Amino acid sequence: MVRCLPFLFWAAAGFASAAAAQSPAVQQPAAPPPAVQPQTIKAIAPGFYMVTGAGGNVTVWTADHGLILVDDKLAGEANFNNLVAAIRTVSDLPVIAVFNTHHHGDHVGNNGRFIDAHVMVIGNDGLAERLAAQAAGGTAPASPNILFSKDFSLVLTRGRVDAHHYIPGHTSGDTVVYFPTGRIVAAGDLLNGGTPTIDYGGGANIAGWIATLDEMLKLDFELAVPGHGDHPMRRPDVLAFRAKMQTFLDRARAAVGAGTGEAQLIARIKVDDLGWSWSPTAWPQARLDGLWAEAGGRTPK
Repeated sequence: MVRCLPFLFWAAAGFASAAAAQSPAVQQPAAPPPAVQPQTIKAIAPGFYMVTGAGGNVTVWTADHGLILVDDKLAGEANFNNLVAAIRTVSDLPVIAVFNTHHHGDHVGNNGRFIDAHVMVIGNDGLAERLAAQAAGGTAPASPNILFSKDFSLVLTRGRVDAHHYIPGHTSGDTVVYFPTGRIVAAGDLLNGGTPTIDYGGGANIAGWIATLDEMLKLDFELAVPGHGDHPMRRPDVLAFRAKMQTFLDRARAAVGAGTGEAQLIARIKVDDLGWSWSPTAWPQARLDGLWAEAGGRTPK
């Protein structure tokens, strides 16, 4: 079922005026704040911007009634204020909605601050489940205040935003956000300008990831905003990234088929020709177990 919300309903409910107040009345309680990182905003198409730094990339659309954001950076009052300040250099319109692409804290860390400012924060059910599990074990970003299962549309007077959850890929709650007006998609970490994070513990599945990219490629877009990277991607870039994911999965399966054990699996998969380089912490046991299983391993070793 497609959830479709006309903006005028929300305006009548007072969301448009309340969203103009960018500083929430009550801040979230916080542990020691994370290091503040610089943020840079740049135009990528008429009315569309991309904010890099301080976590995952944020997409900004200056729509007719206000601003639509995709993701909201690492948690922290300074990171939140810097994001708002960057946006204010290109528009004075209020933020009326924030879409979440997935549950990782570098993308949704300031959900609570936007919710406190009476902004719609929109995300997939699977994302909310991951955040709830994190919160049960300690702390987590706030869950969206509007949830959907498969498809969601926000309809404005001139244009719309469509959000789609296909199947688990980068995580179990991925959302692709499509702006038909600008022919732009915001893909979160389903696309990465560098080395991807394959979060099996968060519900990742490389075959599903590739299938999700295939579904995304059916949309009529010209530019895709990756979760990380300094520039938007064009369709050939998305196809090249998809090919890298397929190559990685094929190589993992071949390594397991040749008798490679789980502990040696990552070292046996060639990735330098893909332009990837794993950090020492990129493959904790939960991720390694997931790759081993998807590549055809029977039991973790």
